Order: sequence, then C-alpha cells, then structure tokens
Amino acid sequence: GTPTTEEDVTGAVTVPAYPSEKEQPVFTVDKPDHLPYGNTPGTTEVDVTVTDPDGTKDHVKVPVTVGEEADNDAYDPNVEEVNKDHGTPTIKY
Repeated sequence: GTPTTEEDVTGAVTVPAYPSEKEQPVFTVDKPDHLPYGNTPGTTEVDVTVTDPDGTKDHVKVPVTVGEEADNDAYDPNVEEVNKDHGTPTIKY
C-alpha cells in the first residue's frame, strides 16, 4: 500500500468561508506517527488541529480510507515449464 502523508491529510482540510485576503489558518496533524501506512484496509480518523491567525484552535477528524488490495497485487501466478519431445504436437488437431 501507499503510506498516508501529513500533506495528504492537511490537504483535505479547508475553511471555505475564511476571507482570502486575511492570513490563512494552519493545519497540523496531531500525531503524524499514527498515520495509516496503507497496508490495512479500512477507515481511520486522523486528528488535525486548525490554528487560526488569532491563535484560536479547532480540532477536526479527517477520515482516511485505505482500500482493499487488488487481487493481482495480493496473488502471484505460478508458471511451470512445458517440455515436449521433438515432433510431439503441443496442440490438438
């Protein structure tokens, strides 16, 4: 799987009504060492602190969903060599 980065999580947080002409809020992942590594399917809520320029803070949870592993990644096909004597057909007529 693909590990989740702090940028993945903070990029999912917005403050839509915040005035664009003002200094923007800062988004910080509370426990970056607890981000999903991408090997276990399911949804994990990641705690993020939103710090406004005036110093006030909001706390939000960002859901991070890791999908199921694709069958072609989980299972490798095996192949065996086919040996035929010279002159022996390999197809049926």
